[in-house]
Amino acid sequence: MKTLRVLDSTGDTCIEFDEATPDAMAKAKEVFDGWMKKKMPAFLTKRADGKPDEKITSFDQIEEGAETILVPAIVAG
Repeated sequence: MKTLRVLDSTGDTCIEFDEATPDAMAKAKEVFDGWMKKKMPAFLTKRADGKPDEKITSFDQIEEGAETILVPAIVAG
């Protein structure tokens, strides 16, 4: 199972999906690709074998068992 967490003005939305659930996978890809088009950052966290967290830019980089977090871009003011 893969987990996509979206942190935005509506709160924390969790989307769980795997290749056995094509509808959920398509929804997760649509959300991820939408954030990438807006240049929003995505990070892999809670990775297996103690791997460090990593910034990602492609839906294909999402790992099984890890958590992928999408966060709003930080704007300096």
